[in-house]
Amino acid sequence: MWLTQFDRGELSNEEAEASVVADYEAKIAALERKVGQLTMELELVKKKPRLRLVSDSENSSIITGPKPAPSDGGAK
Repeated sequence: MWLTQFDRGELSNEEAEASVVADYEAKIAALERKVGQLTMELELVKKKPRLRLVSDSENSSIITGPKPAPSDGGAK
């Protein structure tokens, strides 16, 4: 939009440069927010305990503890 205004002579060089600078500042701010978001996500991932890979012969449940007692069939 500002290029069209400049071509028509509606903007001076200073106004055109200010517009470009404002566009760049907005892009920089958006990129800084994204970098902050990704940094926080990375720190969160680093703090989470890593789940170990389970082989095919092992139970892949994340619930730990003793195995449940077998039912005598009375519960319905």
